[in-house]
Amino acid sequence: MIAHGGVGNPRENDGRVEQAVDKGYEEGMSAFEAVIGVVQELEDDPLFNAGRGSRLRLDGSVQMDAAVQSEENIGSVAAVEEVKNPIRIAEIVHDSPYLLLVGDSATKIGKKRGFEYTDLKTEDRIEELEKMREKLQDEEDLEDYKKFYDEMQGGTVGCVAYEDGQAAAAVSTGGTSYSIRGRVGDSPLIGSGFYVGENGAVVATGKGEEITRRLSSKTCHDMMGEYGLEKGCEMVVEEFPEKHTLGLIAVNQEGCFSADNREMARGSIEK
Repeated sequence: MIAHGGVGNPRENDGRVEQAVDKGYEEGMSAFEAVIGVVQELEDDPLFNAGRGSRLRLDGSVQMDAAVQSEENIGSVAAVEEVKNPIRIAEIVHDSPYLLLVGDSATKIGKKRGFEYTDLKTEDRIEELEKMREKLQDEEDLEDYKKFYDEMQGGTVGCVAYEDGQAAAAVSTGGTSYSIRGRVGDSPLIGSGFYVGENGAVVATGKGEEITRRLSSKTCHDMMGEYGLEKGCEMVVEEFPEKHTLGLIAVNQEGCFSADNREMARGSIEK
């Protein structure tokens, strides 16, 4: 098993990711149970851009995306609000007839299952939002935001695991800076933010739009099948535009591995 705290999150925070791995994983868990447990712990830590640490949208709201995939099914949610553990709503979707739920429907399912309302706005994120608004000033058109594209900072949390021949992946995010309501990045999209297949499990973190354009998780999965775990991950990062951030974690029968073009906090368990 390997987990990450977002590309761009420095290695000095490895201990916080390792703590989440230790708390979220219990001996005897399946790979599917383990990745959900670890991601939930990461969502509860305000250091990371997920759950309690989610970035604010330009209107001051919090909208989160999450996904989980086993070898049997997928569960994704997008634009979830007021619930601190969207990964648990993704788990509900995983066990439903649907693959992806967005907005109010996803939020209501969480509340119906007893997930409590939570005010997710932290002082650090409010201060971050104020600085973004100062830069934007009166610009309101989507085209005006293009000049800030290279400044957009994302960050996700994720975990992949392999147990008894079964792989699983989970991911959660509070989105990126300079985002309007409704913007969705790579995290809840299969093949982009995550992928599980015959070659193992992969989770990506970084510039969501660029990851989605390149289907980075699916590409990494396919490369793993052709070149092996480590080489496959490294090749995807090497071919990614250097000016955009990318981090990958992956696991299969060979073990677990990570690759990135910036620092990326991580923690793992290897047997």
